[in-house]
Amino acid sequence: MSTEEQAPASGSVAHAYGNALVWRWVPSMPAALKRAHVHTLLYALRSMANPAGELRFNGDRKPFRIKDIARAAGADEKDTRDRLEAAIKAGVVRVLGERRRGRTALYCLAMDPCPDWAAAVAYLEGVKGLREEARLKRKAERKAAPWTEENGGRSPELDETENGGPPPELTDGTAGEERGTAPRPRTGDRPPNGSGDRPPNNPGGFPWGSHGRADVGFQPQVVGPPGDQAESHETHHDDATAPDPTDHTTWPICPACERRVMPDPRRPGRTVHARCEPHLADRERHSA
Repeated sequence: MSTEEQAPASGSVAHAYGNALVWRWVPSMPAALKRAHVHTLLYALRSMANPAGELRFNGDRKPFRIKDIARAAGADEKDTRDRLEAAIKAGVVRVLGERRRGRTALYCLAMDPCPDWAAAVAYLEGVKGLREEARLKRKAERKAAPWTEENGGRSPELDETENGGPPPELTDGTAGEERGTAPRPRTGDRPPNGSGDRPPNNPGGFPWGSHGRADVGFQPQVVGPPGDQAESHETHHDDATAPDPTDHTTWPICPACERRVMPDPRRPGRTVHARCEPHLADRERHSA
């Protein structure tokens, strides 16, 4: 297609519209409309219109869609709708027929000798204000908590103590100390390694007396409860020969494990560990 075929014919509506746009309308157009690129939309409409000024295809005579106009003007559809409506307010574009939802409107160029640019500016400013207000409202709704007064709620803070008051504090007179999380020392397994305290691991206890004797090179064992050992492994000592609790060299040696037995004042004469009693009994049975 040649350049002569692309250009509007001399004397046509599109040709006259282009002359008015270049020589009168754009020079007198307010800066707000130029910043909104309304003049860019008008140039695109002039190029798309047929000689009669209608924005429709020449072949099937269907009106141009907003999507087609936005693509020609280099803008998105939302801005194109706003600018097109501003041009209608100014009187330089009009709608042929009725605009209905779901139906493509037919737009046409309008030769207004004195466009109302102030009405176009007022429309764009109003749309901009409404959109900014809606944006701020959405932002406030996203930030506001569900219990704020704006949303008709109340603060979740409790005014008074419920369910019988605050939980009791079990200090036992030691408010400044922290309580451990491990169970009390008992027989059986120990809890696995992890967070919290662990029960003490004292397999043999500590010798009675000063802790300064911790460098003794032996491992004392805990004696069993009363009645765990046979009477045959108990010897009675008088006060002169009884083992000294503070002197481990006087403690008796267990015949099963050959380790010293820490004396127990509740069971005097104990010479075998409680844990060694079954092994010693088995050994005696086998030897018999």
